[in-house]
This record gives sequence, structure tokens and C-alpha cells, in this order.
Amino acid sequence: MKRIGKILAAVLFAVLLLTGIKNEYARLLPASSYGMQAAIKKKSVDHLFMGSSMFRQGLSIDVLEEELQGSVYILSYNGNQPAFMAMELEYMLREGLKIGTLYVDLYPYTAAAAPWISDTKILLDTDLGFKLDAWELMSAYNDTKFLDFYEMFVTANNEQILTYPIHNHLVSSQFRNGGNILTPGGQTKEHLDSLGMLGGRDGLQDAQTEGYEKLLELAGEYGIRVCFLETPKYERMYRDEDYMELYEACRSKIRELLEKSGSASGKEADGEEGTDAENFSMILAEELAFDFGDPACFQDLIHLSTEGRICYTRLLCERLEELSTE
Repeated sequence: MKRIGKILAAVLFAVLLLTGIKNEYARLLPASSYGMQAAIKKKSVDHLFMGSSMFRQGLSIDVLEEELQGSVYILSYNGNQPAFMAMELEYMLREGLKIGTLYVDLYPYTAAAAPWISDTKILLDTDLGFKLDAWELMSAYNDTKFLDFYEMFVTANNEQILTYPIHNHLVSSQFRNGGNILTPGGQTKEHLDSLGMLGGRDGLQDAQTEGYEKLLELAGEYGIRVCFLETPKYERMYRDEDYMELYEACRSKIRELLEKSGSASGKEADGEEGTDAENFSMILAEELAFDFGDPACFQDLIHLSTEGRICYTRLLCERLEELSTE
């Protein structure tokens, strides 16, 4: 009986040890062409685009690298939320990454969601401290259970780690500098019109608006320019009352934070004119000459096709060029 107890204790110790090693050191595996560790490895990025699948599907790395001066990297995770984007930015800055301009994904539904990590790739890119802080945030806003903790710290990404050479090669073949190089096609109007809407939400979450604020605080501290970007959505989304209510609330909150951060930045710069517009801005899709009703530009109601991605990114770069000369 004692022998069985010792075996069980040894197995438990081994599991705890391996779990600790995974959560602290998996980030040291060779970086692919996607995620935070690949960005950190660059040491410096002139144009860092941070967001959700809106950026992964909505930005063309080819066009960005062609049109923008300096290095470009797209950091995107499925469902990436402002609260976690702030944590990611802080983590990368602490790891020594230097950033010229940060472009932040403005997607209302992520700002209206309770904090939760839906893309476990984030866990492969970070240390144990990041994971514990993320769990604390998730627990504060959700009814978390032991199974959630077990999945996050014990089982998440085990298959990717065990098959890492193959997994890493597969991921690297699909991305370049974080940009998606796959070429998804568009849809028909009939298909897009048949899709269900995403439904309403209970307004913006405090944790997410605090995430936006933290992003701007970090940017001010490290001298990073910030631009919030809204990628195009199919025309039905802009006619949906639930979506538009969140959209208006989100951009109103961001404008409020930009004004607040811009005023603070202006004071630090001894009142130099132009500080606000130069360091903090927001570009909405509606400001660009994009055809929101062209089904060939969309995979679904919120994600762009290859054609839409290229078109939007070219229009975005033109707008960025205009802003740089104003």
C-alpha cells in the first residue's frame, strides 16, 4: 500500500513538474512566423498591428510591406480582446521589443465580451506569470471552474508541443511576419444574406475599456504612436441595430480615451502643437472608399476575403500617408 502511495506521489510530482516547465518555458521553443515570440525576436518593429482575426483576415502583409516605410508585423489571435492586448503589449515591451507605431483592432464585440482567452496560442508565447495574471482576470469576470484551470494550465497546447517540428512548419507556411498569406475567396450575396447576425451584448465591459486605457498608458510611457483601426464589415452589419449600438459606444469610448491621452501627451511635450494628432488617432472603415456591399470582398459578415483584404489595406495605407503629411 505504501509502495502504491509512493508511486502515485511520484507521478503527481512529475505531472506538476512537467506542467510547470511547459507553462514557463514553452515560449522558448523556436519561434514560428506568427505570434508574440516571433515579434519579440525581431527586437524592433516600426509598424505593429495588434488584434483579433479581424486583422488576420483583414490586413494584407504584402501590401503593408510594399506601402509602409520600415518593418511590419501583424500580431493576431482569434478573439483577441483589449484587456489581453494590453497584457500582450506590456509583456512584449518588458521583453525588450521596441515599437514605432501600434495599430489596435477596433472590433466592438471583443470590447463587449467578458475577458477570456479563446486562442491558446497566446499561452505558448508567454511565461507562467502572464498566465497567472490572465487567469486572475478571467476569474474576476467569469464563473470559472477547476476544469477551466486544468485546461488552461495542464492540457492546453500539449498536442502542438508534442508535434512541434511539424506544427511549427505548418504555421510558418501560412504566415509571414504574422500576416496571413493564405488566399480565401469571397462569397455570394445570397450566402452572406443567409447568415445569422451576431446578436446583442450588454454594452462595453469595464475590463475591456480599461484594456484600451492601459494600451494608451503604455504607449505614452514608451513613446509609441497609436492608431485604432476598424476593418470593414459586410453592409448588413452596419444596418444591424445591436452591432451599431456597440460600434457607436466603442468608438465614443476610444475617442474619449484618445482625447484624454492626447491632452496628457501634450502636457508632457510642454504644449507643442500637433502632439495629439501625431501620437493618437483612429481610422474607421467608413472613412475609406471601400465597397461594403461587394460580397466578393467578404468570407462572412465580419471577415474579409483575399480581394477585400488587399483593397482595404491599400485604402488604409493611402489614408496613413495622408495623415503623415497633414
